[in-house]
Amino acid sequence: MISDSKRITPVQWGTLWKDCIFIFFIFLIGMVSVLYIYAKSLLILLFVTGLLFILLDPLVIRLSRSLSHGVAVLLALFGFFGLLAMLMSVIFRTILPDLAGFIREFPSFIIHFDSSIVVNMLPAEFTEYGNQVLRDTVVFAVDIVKESVIPLIRTFSGVAEMIAVPFLTFYLLKDGRKIASSIAKFLPPLHVKRFAAFFGDINIVLGGYIRGQMLISIFSGFVVFLGSYIFGLPYAHVLALVSALSEFVPVIGSIVATVPGTLVALSYSPLLAFKVLLFYVVLLKVNHNIIYPKVVGKAIKVHPVFIMVTILLFGHLFGITGMLFAVPAVAVGRVWLIHLLDKSNILHE
Repeated sequence: MISDSKRITPVQWGTLWKDCIFIFFIFLIGMVSVLYIYAKSLLILLFVTGLLFILLDPLVIRLSRSLSHGVAVLLALFGFFGLLAMLMSVIFRTILPDLAGFIREFPSFIIHFDSSIVVNMLPAEFTEYGNQVLRDTVVFAVDIVKESVIPLIRTFSGVAEMIAVPFLTFYLLKDGRKIASSIAKFLPPLHVKRFAAFFGDINIVLGGYIRGQMLISIFSGFVVFLGSYIFGLPYAHVLALVSALSEFVPVIGSIVATVPGTLVALSYSPLLAFKVLLFYVVLLKVNHNIIYPKVVGKAIKVHPVFIMVTILLFGHLFGITGMLFAVPAVAVGRVWLIHLLDKSNILHE
């Protein structure tokens, strides 16, 4: 029997809980860094599996109200992978060939920019600098597409990966809560609720962010495709894809996405370029003043300035991939910090 002097008090358990959260976060950062350097494909596989769990879990919960849990999981997975197969078909048949054509024609867009009336009125050094900025911006936009789509294609191109992702996602959706309950048995009774609240908050924040970003991404891609079709611009699929994927790099990505479309329009006429630029500006304002605060801002609750700094930092450290992961990392870090500093988590006798 443990004496009162050796028994761990609730206050000590509270301190121990904070230490555990801190160690978990450091371990997570270290593990992700090691996988990024030595096993990037495995990191992408685990990320995709977690992403699918976060996206499909609410659907599985709804379907489970009228179906058995196992059937609900299978139905959600078959529906998702059916849509994914159709999307991949469109990407391979239409978008990738158009993207290659856009890259081939890019020098001609720069030539049209050089010969435009506004550019001819500027000093030569400004023109040269403007050309370099445009080249870097378009390369950045194309890199966003490559870093978003190509790693996923490579991940699903192997037989093992094609089997592993649906398999792992199925068991996470089916037995995820059982796994969490099994882990909770090793925790002191005082901290079971904290454990559930901590990971529950992470799930809510990441789920809200990912679903919100996907909504904005789909909306932006559809509107840009429709606008490009109305304006009669070529490469409508490419411009739509660039706009859609660029939304996953908040603020910076959406600004960068305006350049390719405006350059293409400028190859026809300055007036059309002005109309297209105005179209992108209106879309950007609608997204960031109306849609983004409601569907994403409520989930992450992080100031835009801090988001911008984090995106630039992650971009410097990890390139385009880091920029894509910057906001989710900030969202998880915020949850971790709240649970680490929340004084209400220390139970008093």
